[in-house]
Amino acid sequence: MLNLREVVLLSLLLSFNVFSEEITSVFVQGNEIHYDGGIRKEANIELFSLYKENHQTTDTVVIKSKGGDVNNGMDLAEFIFENQLNVKVLDYCLSSCANYVFPAGKNKILSNTGIVGFHGGLANIASQISTLPENQQKQVKKYIEKSSQREIQFYKKINVNREISSLGQSEYYQNLYGNKGYVGWYYSLDSLIELGVTNISVITPPWVLKQISEKVKFFEVGAHRT
Repeated sequence: MLNLREVVLLSLLLSFNVFSEEITSVFVQGNEIHYDGGIRKEANIELFSLYKENHQTTDTVVIKSKGGDVNNGMDLAEFIFENQLNVKVLDYCLSSCANYVFPAGKNKILSNTGIVGFHGGLANIASQISTLPENQQKQVKKYIEKSSQREIQFYKKINVNREISSLGQSEYYQNLYGNKGYVGWYYSLDSLIELGVTNISVITPPWVLKQISEKVKFFEVGAHRT
């Protein structure tokens, strides 16, 4: 088992503030289930239950999330994929929400300023755990290895290029991290399609980049940049 420090480290590396006091709300409105907040096990269970009760009239998950633990993200994404639910992003879908939940949707619906922001993935995390004591690194590495195998199978299942979660961490972009408020990256709609994220539509197009704030900004990455 990972201790709290190890879990917090992983969450800081792979999400934004899943361990903050932010409350995640899940509720049904019309034919949509709204999921607002960090991706958490308890919130996932609530969504699964609400869908079971409303599956005949519900076909879309509207999500606004800064992310969360990778396995919670894949739990939610796999449920969405298996039940052929649409995913709608009106504001933002970041980190594990971008890595897993958005690509898993049957149809992906964006507002014309909704941002799908990537923050990194399991493929590039191994080098970032060196700050842990040596005896703890082994446990964390085991967690990463197990989760990585799951991630590989997940991307195969949804037919999306796994590099979607790591292209922005290539050497070409290293000078942008930590500079001018950049915390991650986004893709153009064409680049998302090249990476396997299809069936994207924009409410009142065209889509335009709207940064979340001066301190939380995303830079553009091409689908083939390495």
